[in-house]
Amino acid sequence: MLHGSFPPPIALGAGRAAVRPTVSEAARAIEALAPLSLAESWDRPGLQLGDPQAHLSTVVVALDPSPAAVTLALARGAELLVTHHPLFLEPLHRLDLSTPQGRKIRDLLCGGVAVYAAHTNLDRARGGVNDRLAARLGLEEVEDLGAEPDGRPALGRVGRLATPRRLGEFAREAARALGAPTARVVGDPDRRVERVAVCGGSGASLWPAAREAGAQVLVTGDVRHHAALDAREAGMALVDVGHATGERVAVEILAGVVRDWGEAAKRGVRVEVLEVQEPWSPVPIS
Repeated sequence: MLHGSFPPPIALGAGRAAVRPTVSEAARAIEALAPLSLAESWDRPGLQLGDPQAHLSTVVVALDPSPAAVTLALARGAELLVTHHPLFLEPLHRLDLSTPQGRKIRDLLCGGVAVYAAHTNLDRARGGVNDRLAARLGLEEVEDLGAEPDGRPALGRVGRLATPRRLGEFAREAARALGAPTARVVGDPDRRVERVAVCGGSGASLWPAAREAGAQVLVTGDVRHHAALDAREAGMALVDVGHATGERVAVEILAGVVRDWGEAAKRGVRVEVLEVQEPWSPVPIS
C-alpha cells in the first residue's frame, strides 16, 4: 500500500498532446478535501492497489470494494475504483486465490484496476461525511463533537434543529432524509430533542461525547446491544439508520470530487457510481 503525497505528473513538451490524467492526479484531488493525515491511526486510506501513474478514462465509485464494485469496474473498463472502505485494513499475510479476497485482488490486478480509499480521513474532513450528514439532517450551528488534542476535526458533528421534535418524529425524518428504509431507536419516542449529534458508519461509542456536548440524541449506525443499554440507562437517545445508509453520502462526495476535478481540468474522465445498499434485507414474519 502507498501512503503520502504523490509525485507531480510529467509535463509533455510544447506541441505535443496533453498529458492524460493519472491515478495519482485523481488521488491528489481527493486528498485536497480529505488529507491522509486526518485518518485514524488504525486506518489505511490512500492508494491500496495499482500503479499511481496509470492513465485514467473511467472511474467507478462505491462504498465498498465488493465483488459487485469490482465487476462493475471491469465491465466499464475502469482504471480506478474509488471506495470509502479500504480493500486492506489488516495486513495481508497471504494471497490465496481460492478466497473471495484473493479473487478480487487477482481480478483487479489482471484488469488493470487501481483501488483508492478515503475512509476516516473523509469522515473527519471539513465538507466530508459528517458535515454532509449534519446538513442532510437540517442541523444548524454545527460544530465538532468534542475537541481533538492534535487540532484535527473530530469524527462527529453536533448541531441544533431549527424546531424541536419528539424523538419518534425526528427518527422518521432522519431515516427519510438519509434514505434509510427503517431506523432503530433507543429512548422514549415522546421525549423532546433539539440538539443532535451525528457520526456516519459505526459511531455508537461517541454517545458519551454527544451527551457531554448537550445533545439529546446521536444518529449513527451499527449500534450494539450493550452500547444501546448503556446509552438508555444514561438517558441518551440513539437513532440507528444503518452503517451503509449513514455513509451513502461518502459515495456522493467522492463521485463529486472526481467529477469536478475531471471537468475543471477538461480531462474527459467518466465517473460511474455503484448504488449503496445495506448487506441485509428485513424478512416479514407474517
